[in-house]
Amino acid sequence: MAGVRTWLGCLVTVALLAGCASPPPSDERSVRGVITRYNALLSDGYRSLDMNGMREVASQLQAEDEYIHMSSLAEGGVRLDPELKKLEFLRVTVEATTAQAETRETWDYHHYSRATGELVLEQKALIYHLAWDLSKETSGTWLVTDVRAISATSAVEPRQVGTLTPVFPERK
Repeated sequence: MAGVRTWLGCLVTVALLAGCASPPPSDERSVRGVITRYNALLSDGYRSLDMNGMREVASQLQAEDEYIHMSSLAEGGVRLDPELKKLEFLRVTVEATTAQAETRETWDYHHYSRATGELVLEQKALIYHLAWDLSKETSGTWLVTDVRAISATSAVEPRQVGTLTPVFPERK
């Protein structure tokens, strides 16, 4: 009987240690929430031409990357209006202070001329398979540190509906 108790005690100890080694389920929920929020703030940033909100969910370098892309489009005379149609989490792995995720996302994009406000290009049903890296700050919040496209596909051709009118700064 003492041998059985010892064996059960060891089994319980191993089970407890294994439970302590894995991240709490709330971390996985937090990571999923940060990615979902990232996509919402990214859409808002492109729409408003202001990526400052990205600092809430992204590292400084990652937020700057998104700002540079938005600025490049704007300098080319385009305001992007993205719409996330579907978000599917394929995998989420959480460790103590890092996390990785893979998502499949379907987006519609509308490109508007900054000069006229007219729709110039529409791209529907772009499907991305994305890899995400996140880090946990000392405050306990998760930040996206990198997003990479593993693949991108679309069954729908882009539809050009207007002509882009360049925006030039006033000359003195």
